[in-house]
Amino acid sequence: MEVKKGFVGGFLVLGFVVFIIGFLTGMLAIAIIPIGTDFTTLGFMFFTLGFITGMVAIALVLVIQKLTELTRKSS
Repeated sequence: MEVKKGFVGGFLVLGFVVFIIGFLTGMLAIAIIPIGTDFTTLGFMFFTLGFITGMVAIALVLVIQKLTELTRKSS
């Protein structure tokens, strides 16, 4: 059985996406705890959420760009 060249890279990207989804779910669980939070904690949580979302978006754009480049080369 032959392993294709991009299999490991795709597996790592999938693992990263699953990690990010778990992290964001954990942040949501913390956010819905009925405790009076101050504005600093809420600001930090929104910053972290935006930062992680931005990193995931950039990673997905880079993966799509690389896949498009590889499909153009193979054609």
